[in-house]
Amino acid sequence: MRLFWRKGYAATSVADLTETLHLSRSSLYDTFGDKRTLFLEALKFYSERVLDATARTLNESPSPIAGIQKVFDDLMASIGSETGALGCFMVNSVAELAPYDPDVTEIATTYSESIQKLFVAALTQAKSQNMLTEKQTPQQLAAYVFNMVQGIRILIKSGATKKQIQAISAMTLQSLQ
Repeated sequence: MRLFWRKGYAATSVADLTETLHLSRSSLYDTFGDKRTLFLEALKFYSERVLDATARTLNESPSPIAGIQKVFDDLMASIGSETGALGCFMVNSVAELAPYDPDVTEIATTYSESIQKLFVAALTQAKSQNMLTEKQTPQQLAAYVFNMVQGIRILIKSGATKKQIQAISAMTLQSLQ
C-alpha cells in the first residue's frame, strides 16, 4: 500500500513490488494475481483503515462536534510527517486513475459515501443536541465536512502550515454551529 501511495499506480513497477514485498515475480503473481489487482486491494485496505479510524474518532469523542474537531486535529498532526507529505492515497489514486478506471471510481465512491455516512450520523446527533445550524441538513453538512477534510489533505501535501490548517478547521467548525 505504501509503495503505491508514495509512487502512484503507473510509476510503481512490478520490480518495485517484488523488491518491496520480498517476493519473486512468480510468487507475486501467484499470491496477488497482477499489479492492478494488488493495487485495488491496497486501495480497499487503505479505505477500510481510514473508515475505521474516522469511526473510532467520532465515536470516542465527548460530543459530535468534538469528534469532527478531532478529525481536523489528526490532520494537523500529520503536517511535517511522511504521511502528510504523501497526502491521501484515495485522493491521489482518484486523481491518477478515476477518469479511466471504473474499479477505482467504484472504490472511491464507496469510500466517499461511507465517510459521509459517519459524518451524517455525528451531525444528526449534534442537531438533536441543538449544536448544529438549522440552515443545512446533516447530509449537506457531511458533504461539506468531507470536502474540507479532503481539501485539507491536499493542502498539507502541498506544504500548508499548521496555522493555515487551523484557520480552515476553525472556519469549518464555526459554519456548522
